[in-house]
Amino acid sequence: MNTEVFFPRDSIWPRVAWGVFLLSALALLAITADTRVAITFVMTAGLIVALAWRYPYAMLAAWMPLSFLLGVQVMVSTGYYRIGERSFGTTLELTIGEVLAMGLVAAWALRMLLLWRGRRDRYWQPYLPLVLPFAALALAHFVSYYGPGQPALGEVLRFVSRYQVFVYLSCIALTVNFVRSKKRLRQMLIAMTMLGVVFAFDGLRNMVVINSGGISIRQAQPAAILEVNPLGGNQHSLAETLIVCLGCALAYAAILSPTSKRRRMTLFAAGLMFVVCILTFSRTAWIVLALEVLVLGATIFREDARRYRREIQYALYAAVPLGLLMVAYSLTRGSLGSLDARAALTAIAWTMFQGSPWFGVGAGTFVGRVTNSYAYLAEFGVPLDSHGVIQKIGAEAGVFGLAAFAWVVAETMRLVGKAWNGIPRERPEYVSYVVLVTTAGAMFLYQLTSTSYWTPRLWLPVGLMLAAGRIFGRHEADREPDFLRPSHG
Repeated sequence: MNTEVFFPRDSIWPRVAWGVFLLSALALLAITADTRVAITFVMTAGLIVALAWRYPYAMLAAWMPLSFLLGVQVMVSTGYYRIGERSFGTTLELTIGEVLAMGLVAAWALRMLLLWRGRRDRYWQPYLPLVLPFAALALAHFVSYYGPGQPALGEVLRFVSRYQVFVYLSCIALTVNFVRSKKRLRQMLIAMTMLGVVFAFDGLRNMVVINSGGISIRQAQPAAILEVNPLGGNQHSLAETLIVCLGCALAYAAILSPTSKRRRMTLFAAGLMFVVCILTFSRTAWIVLALEVLVLGATIFREDARRYRREIQYALYAAVPLGLLMVAYSLTRGSLGSLDARAALTAIAWTMFQGSPWFGVGAGTFVGRVTNSYAYLAEFGVPLDSHGVIQKIGAEAGVFGLAAFAWVVAETMRLVGKAWNGIPRERPEYVSYVVLVTTAGAMFLYQLTSTSYWTPRLWLPVGLMLAAGRIFGRHEADREPDFLRPSHG
């Protein structure tokens, strides 16, 4: 669906309406997060919006890699609640990526509203792919409030506004509307490649443990910095990050000159990320990477696979010891306990779905309901969330939620097919696009057993893929959005 037709180019009122909508979405997020206005809150928000207004592309290039740092929380003071004679200081906990994304969305809205000379702009209209499926998904989660699970209205609104409306605005709408040229796409791919290199070296460094008993080697996982885990998780968070950054590195290398030094360095960085991702010993990562290699080797890299067939065979022989280590690791008590916990969570999700198959038990209530299960807590502890996006949506939003998510996936595939057929096979952009499509597909597969489905780790690769498909499929010159021109700032 071409949403740009709903925004007539020569009329100012659709532009104003779009700016008001963006500000309203941010207001909804703030209200559902129980924010109160305080001086520090206003100053912080004002500074971020000012930077995003003046340097939108620099802020975007900073936001994309930083959005993966789910463990870095920004505590923003939002005022005080007074109950009787007592006052309670309150803070709003946001990830650093969410803070920057809010600044970018706010700057986007203000440029729509305040730059009246923009009525002469020709390329301001927002492109909103997946907007109808995502709206249906948000609506399905909202109507779960009326289901028999009787969730709190505030909890449902908070979940829908933060993890669906805002995720769409930041990871999809913001990405495809700001990244409209090959120049900007290259900048974003470089930023993500640098993120992957940093955490690949971090994972290697954290494999070596020195203690009083000597030196030991363990699986690659993110290291804590000042007692804060930047990625906010274990080896799976590192594997997810490296899979996305690996795809960005390969996509960037594909559009570089075959003889350039930068291309060789980028391919080396991609190889490093691949190796470290293997060393996380994440079973899901191994499966996803194997599927990626098979798909890419059977399509765009078929000739390379034939040319280096012997080298590939030697690499497979060399990987046999790693395979044996993976088997041994999978039989450890901790690994088997992880499988038992996931199986228990899937059984709980199925029970919730059976209890309320149409509406679900309520958006954002899965963890709270599992926490009330003493048997699970005694055996496994407090869960992070449902291990799998299908189980999560089915339990919380029922059949309506699953149908809306299926619509999101189907519409994504339709857009991919349209862009795929529009890019000539002999162009290097075709290779780059296929890599980005494979990366987005890999992250969808990963989230079938993971818990990062409502974060940029899943939806940012989709946004980059959609932006690249639109850029590579054009036959005219690349054009930047008018409202982001420096002359407008």
